[in-house]
Amino acid sequence: MSDREQALRKAEETMRRLQHEVRTPLGQIMGYSELLEEELTDRGQQDLAPDLQRIREAAQRLLALVDGRLRTDADPGAPPLSPEEAPAERPDAAPEASASAAAESTGARLLVVDDDPSNRDILVRRLEKSGFAVDSARDGIEGLRRIEAGGYDLVILDVMMPGMSGLEVLERVRRTRSMAELPIILATALDSSSDAVEGLALGANDYVTKPLDFPVVIARIETHLAAHQSAREVAALADQLEFRNAFIRQALGRQVSDEHLVEMAERPDALELGGETKRVIALVADLKDTRELAGRLSPAQQLARLNNTLSALSQVVTHYEGSVDSMPGDSLVALFGLPTERDDDAERAVACAVAMQLEMDEVNERNARAQLPAAAIGIGVASGEVLAGGIGAGDKLRYRAIGEPMLRATRIETLARGGEIWICDATRAVVADVAQLDPRREVTLPGETGPEGIARVLGVGGSHLISLRSVPPLD
Repeated sequence: MSDREQALRKAEETMRRLQHEVRTPLGQIMGYSELLEEELTDRGQQDLAPDLQRIREAAQRLLALVDGRLRTDADPGAPPLSPEEAPAERPDAAPEASASAAAESTGARLLVVDDDPSNRDILVRRLEKSGFAVDSARDGIEGLRRIEAGGYDLVILDVMMPGMSGLEVLERVRRTRSMAELPIILATALDSSSDAVEGLALGANDYVTKPLDFPVVIARIETHLAAHQSAREVAALADQLEFRNAFIRQALGRQVSDEHLVEMAERPDALELGGETKRVIALVADLKDTRELAGRLSPAQQLARLNNTLSALSQVVTHYEGSVDSMPGDSLVALFGLPTERDDDAERAVACAVAMQLEMDEVNERNARAQLPAAAIGIGVASGEVLAGGIGAGDKLRYRAIGEPMLRATRIETLARGGEIWICDATRAVVADVAQLDPRREVTLPGETGPEGIARVLGVGGSHLISLRSVPPLD
């Protein structure tokens, strides 16, 4: 930095300090005259009101002259303002805040941080008169200590303070508390915009210029307190929502998508622990070669491979708005239509099965990176009615489903080779218009005495547009 630049910076800093030191007592004269006038009005003693108004007007004219002579961010070639050119009102003047608006925030706890005792006294008295509970701090270090102790709804923070400036306090606070969590309004005695711009960039919610126009200050405090209260209510609702979701998931004993949780909350009858008959689509996916690899892999490797597969498949189920009913051994059982039934349950279940097979490419990439053998799954899908309700007692009570579809889907899955998806006749009849299927064939399912019609799925159209990349040839 050149000598000239250093000199200019030093001169600018001197002008800033001089402007602050001159504006501060003028602001105090205006503030105390307003306080005295209000107190006299409350007592019915208004004889001195005209004299107080003249004092305040004289201070305003002098303030305008000071700003014209000592401005730090104006055009250097611009002439200073004369007292006659100065505006009669302060630039941030506003109508008086209504008594009802202030009353609504009665009880809010504010902190005033200012190194000047008179400034603190004026602001604290005005805020307390408006119904706020107010604490004060004499410098930035004490202010930061009080803020870290917590309990404040809003902070009014002076910018220029010795030791730790208001901007430094602001930067420290914003490391741990957001603008919504703790609103901060900066107060500056300078008419320069640089402090305001820097403060807003650091996370200030607002700023006011000294001498303070108290109706404006109250109005801005009210605005930010209302936003602060709204943010707290939203956070409380989010906590309640998470608690509710965790409770429902625990009660169900299964993973349920957020969309289902919302629907269940909107329909109190969606979860009947007393027992009811529901029509569902069951999907069973099974890891095909677990037993064959058991002798070659360590228990840790077997568990890692199994977790890679089932965790990925469960995420696919959630994406297609199904619910993971259970993970018995090396299989996953998912249900569509439970706890709430939808018209497209069968279509989503079949599309989910296709997506599961496609997901196995990503699963095997992770297996390869972990030096684990590739995995393959077979999938069976079946439709039918189940008995759904509370099973167990006390804190072990869970909402579960019992019925033929899960057993039938398991039997169908035993016929599927790695990479295949087979669906029962009832499911095929529902999705025939959107699904791409191999010719239907008659088989005898394990444990069955008669033939059963099943079809192999190659893809699903409609809104899903998803297809298998390859399938084993039919026998």
